[in-house]
Amino acid sequence: MAAGVTYFVFLGLVPVLLLAASVIGLVLSGNTLLQEQLYDAIREAFPGATGEEIVAELQGAVGAAGVFGLVGLAGFVYAGLRAMDKLRIGMERIWKGRADDPEFLKDNLHDLTALLALGALGVLSLGFTGLVTQATGWVLDWAGLAEAPGLPLATALLGIALALASDVAVFLWLLKVVPATGHPLRRLLPGALFGAAGFELMKLAGSLYVSLISGSVTASAFGGAVGVLVWINLVFRFAFFTAAWTATLPAVVRATPGGPAEPARPLPDRSGAPTAARGDDP
Repeated sequence: MAAGVTYFVFLGLVPVLLLAASVIGLVLSGNTLLQEQLYDAIREAFPGATGEEIVAELQGAVGAAGVFGLVGLAGFVYAGLRAMDKLRIGMERIWKGRADDPEFLKDNLHDLTALLALGALGVLSLGFTGLVTQATGWVLDWAGLAEAPGLPLATALLGIALALASDVAVFLWLLKVVPATGHPLRRLLPGALFGAAGFELMKLAGSLYVSLISGSVTASAFGGAVGVLVWINLVFRFAFFTAAWTATLPAVVRATPGGPAEPARPLPDRSGAPTAARGDDP
């Protein structure tokens, strides 16, 4: 299940890059001075024919920014819908034992809504975390407390807490909205906390890997793409593991239709000796 999601997520990185190039092209197209500064910086970094080729390609990209944007948007929607489809089917198999019967229009609308919700949630959470951390640092600098003992550590801990809170929100969405389970958020919260903690550890591991390969051009070129592919696969493997673990929690199992019922308590007879409850086998 994780392999199918990984394929389409990795495939979706290409249209995301096209969208980014389109945005950069639109920004540069209205600012000639910024274009010349960028071109001069490229020529200084890559002297000779290589720099001129890069500048020529970038000039073509600026002129075709609208086309790049449309192609990137279409590719992103396609890859995103397919990734959400694989993710939803996997979650349904974990929570319901089988995937729901396919309905093209309903499934695609559900996947599109979930994709937009996930994107918005991710952008808002990352933006909110960064904004609060930056604002906290600015306030400490303004008050002259940036070097006070313990405050840098407190600021770092605040950033970690905000990141965990955003990850909990993502995993609650993953456990409830994607498979359309009827469990309340309170019942799914332990699984979301477990998933958020594991995801933070995986992000730290990814950051460590990037720092290790950043010193070599060859390692960055080849190890970067391979590392991203492996990291995405591990993330979704962990997401499916988190869903399976959450689905086996006692409170969730008891509330799931068809789950094990509470054992019947024995009823005492007139002599005081316990007997089997009515309806039970003798």
